[in-house]
Amino acid sequence: MKKIKVLSVVMFLFIAIDLQARPKKVEIDIETGLVSDDSALVEAHRNQRRAHFIEAANMDVVQLLPDDTDGLEHQKWVVRLSSGQKITAIYNSDMCPRVPLKVGDKVSMGGEYIWSKKVGGLFHWLHHDPRGNRPDGYVYLNGQYYCK
Repeated sequence: MKKIKVLSVVMFLFIAIDLQARPKKVEIDIETGLVSDDSALVEAHRNQRRAHFIEAANMDVVQLLPDDTDGLEHQKWVVRLSSGQKITAIYNSDMCPRVPLKVGDKVSMGGEYIWSKKVGGLFHWLHHDPRGNRPDGYVYLNGQYYCK
């Protein structure tokens, strides 16, 4: 009887792990061709998991940060996810035109998400890759793509 209980628990764990590993259904906005929410990014942030390319939509710009002018120039801002958590977006303005963001804007982005204990969640590579080594990132604001 004990072996059956142990086997049942092990099978349950395998099923639970398998269900978590399966990709979630992603909704695409028919007009823009963009993902329609930020659920994949919320999950990556919650799990403190790196995502080499991830897309997220309808995020609220809550803060504009000073540009980073050390080395390549980067425009930075903070977005609030649908979960209420905040992450920092870092956009290479040396390669691309500035994004005319304002606090309160709704923005969609595609790029790389990383997590660090020091600074929390960062969304970067929000531009095309000139070497073609990764999917092109982008920022989408008010019906316009930036640096795609």
